[in-house]
Amino acid sequence: MKRPKFLTIWLIVILLFSIALTADSLTYLPMIRLTKNYISLLGIVAGFVQVWSVIQLLRWKKIGVTLLLSSAIVIFLVTGFNEFQIVSNVNQIIISMLMVLVVNIVMLGILYLAIRPVWKNFK
Repeated sequence: MKRPKFLTIWLIVILLFSIALTADSLTYLPMIRLTKNYISLLGIVAGFVQVWSVIQLLRWKKIGVTLLLSSAIVIFLVTGFNEFQIVSNVNQIIISMLMVLVVNIVMLGILYLAIRPVWKNFK
């Protein structure tokens, strides 16, 4: 079956967004080495998993959904952990965490609505 146009467009948008964020997070590698904050490496790995999950969804694989959800959770937790180490203001931490949460909920919600009609075609 042919993939709906909206689903294809949304997956490409998520893929480009994930690639951009993962590439940006690679710029933090020197700082990670200096501070020995290896939790941030988990966030970078989760970014690569997110890219891989979208590729799997483009290949009609159900595992892409599981990988996308798990990478979003890991990125949320790593963001929270890093914010507690960097920022001392609780309001900034809450705002940062809420922003990551809202972006993930919107992204996954739109993806759910786009995948739902063609879910039976995923393997």
